[in-house]
Amino acid sequence: MHELTEEALVAASADEVWRDLTRSGALAEWFWPPRMQPTALVELRELGRWQVRSEPAGIAVEAVVLAVDAPRTLRLEWRWEGEDAATDVGITLEPAADSATRVIVRHSGFATAAERQNHVEGWADCLQRLVDRYGGAPGERLP
Repeated sequence: MHELTEEALVAASADEVWRDLTRSGALAEWFWPPRMQPTALVELRELGRWQVRSEPAGIAVEAVVLAVDAPRTLRLEWRWEGEDAATDVGITLEPAADSATRVIVRHSGFATAAERQNHVEGWADCLQRLVDRYGGAPGERLP
């Protein structure tokens, strides 16, 4: 199995970033590009739904919340609509200097290196939109 880790330093508090990850309206504002007209549904509880959908693009993530530790960690069973295979996503928020937040995405369970690479690009783009929302630095690595 293949896995990835993507990180970004976001110029916002952990509470602000947590809100953007866990409130339906806020998540839809940044998770996918506006041209995709995303909608989101978040039920912030174990076994709740965490979904992002784009009708124009014909795609959707239909994740299930596996664990919540607000405002630090969110763990999801990640499944693309219409696919049987699920992967595991862990999102960790760590306070950083100057009231910033380090966002760490760990995504595991990919069957192929190509599938992993597609998600590396997707998460990098996603985190860049979060950086664009608040400022910060994409691709920041932990020391």
